[in-house]
Amino acid sequence: MESQLKFYEFETDQLSDCGSVLDIEFSSRDLNWQGVVLEKGSSPHFYPKNVYTPYFYFALALEQDLQWTVDTDSGESELHTVPGEIWINPPKTPFTHDISEICYFVVLAIEEKVFLEACHLELADKSLSFLNNYNVDDDTIRGIIDLFVLELNSGGRNGYSYLKNLISLLSTHYIQSYSNYPDLVSHQLNTSKFDDRQLQKVEQYIDQHIGETISVDELAELLHCSKFYFLREFKKLTGITPYQYLLNRRLTEAEKRLLSDQTIASVAFDLGFNDQAHFTRVFKNRFGQTPGQFKKANN
Repeated sequence: MESQLKFYEFETDQLSDCGSVLDIEFSSRDLNWQGVVLEKGSSPHFYPKNVYTPYFYFALALEQDLQWTVDTDSGESELHTVPGEIWINPPKTPFTHDISEICYFVVLAIEEKVFLEACHLELADKSLSFLNNYNVDDDTIRGIIDLFVLELNSGGRNGYSYLKNLISLLSTHYIQSYSNYPDLVSHQLNTSKFDDRQLQKVEQYIDQHIGETISVDELAELLHCSKFYFLREFKKLTGITPYQYLLNRRLTEAEKRLLSDQTIASVAFDLGFNDQAHFTRVFKNRFGQTPGQFKKANN
């Protein structure tokens, strides 16, 4: 069965065909769930490139582990997803990833207006911000998706009022847990809750793993907070994003290593840059000269 889900090219707003590979086992298409798409299925691969959806989009992984890559602010990241973990993408937020193996999923997609209007929170005049979230382990969201599936399997016997209650439960939990809503309500001062001790903890972790892929999720977990909270408070404290901070630490370390006999290629590899060309580009942007020019001038 063909998927009902719609994906759009972010640059052109044209419909993308990236969802054509989705093979749907069962769907809510015959239940007249306005603004809601629920599908269970599989796909031999999935290669969305800079696309977005009009939904709050929850994809629950099923059956087997999955190795895939996703583009993030810090570059391409390798992910390992296990059954029960959830990928969440807010509406009109672009994403790119590469799944080169068969995947099994349940997708719950709710149009933006339907999702926000069902929320019990006071959202008027609030500028909400959301993030893409990968490999989310959230029993509440998982349980609500299960209730949607049960309602679909029953033929929608409980009616639209019940469905709207499920949407309300999901939207209220999601907005409270995965957006900037709590800060907007409490009108917190623009002072970071982090301090130098926590920054030193982040620096130590980066130094210990400087050649590896370091995700924002890992850093947030290190400080026992959510990804959104970490991003906000870290930028308040340092004035830059975690990705910019990590890049600066790597470039500072690169300067030291280039003063030794280590080759440019090995410095790039050891410090976690995608390739030598990427390393050369960001090094020149920071220091005004290529690694080769720097090495020649200082050796």
